[in-house]
Amino acid sequence: MKLLLHPLPVRIFHWTMVTSVVILLATGFYIHHPPLWLQWPMSLVRKLHGCFGLILAVNLAGQVYYYIATGKFTEVLLLPRDWAHMRSFLRYYLFVTEHHPNFGRYNPGQKMLFTTWGLAVTTGTVTGLGLLFPDHSVWLQKALGGLSVLRAIQYSIGIFFVTTIPLHLYLVFTEEPAKLQAMFTGFLQKEPKLPVAADTADKTGRSWESELPGVQTEER
Repeated sequence: MKLLLHPLPVRIFHWTMVTSVVILLATGFYIHHPPLWLQWPMSLVRKLHGCFGLILAVNLAGQVYYYIATGKFTEVLLLPRDWAHMRSFLRYYLFVTEHHPNFGRYNPGQKMLFTTWGLAVTTGTVTGLGLLFPDHSVWLQKALGGLSVLRAIQYSIGIFFVTTIPLHLYLVFTEEPAKLQAMFTGFLQKEPKLPVAADTADKTGRSWESELPGVQTEER
């Protein structure tokens, strides 16, 4: 049996974000401090940075529309109710317990990353536009303290992504490595390990993915 975990729009959003963030980090740090051993045309680097910044912003807008239109925004946003599961989440991912709590499609840690990444992209878009069009962003410069502050915010966002991407990969591979293939094909090709519900053990013998709304199964 195969489980449809990530529909095509989700996969497109994901890989568009991956590509955009990688290029933005590379070009952004290059603009900030070009290494002596690597000589790229600065005009090209700036164009790439602006282009993929726009792509990332449009991609985020598409994600917001998709998750609101499908009613699945609760699957990716960190909500107040998710804090109740934070203790069991930390116990599992810090290897205090081997029982995998049933959080649904994404655990609280992943939801926290998705939510903060959305805020970071939004902030980066606003400050990036302020740097791209300084003559038209005087109000923003006055509000935040000048172009140097905008640059500092951009740099901080880059550092934030550099430090949280490994955390995201850790959460993915610790929970179920087979889910990585689903981000390419959409389907889980094998039944994932059976988790234990956050409060009580699941005695039905069914995987949590089969209980999620919108997850389709397909017999081999």
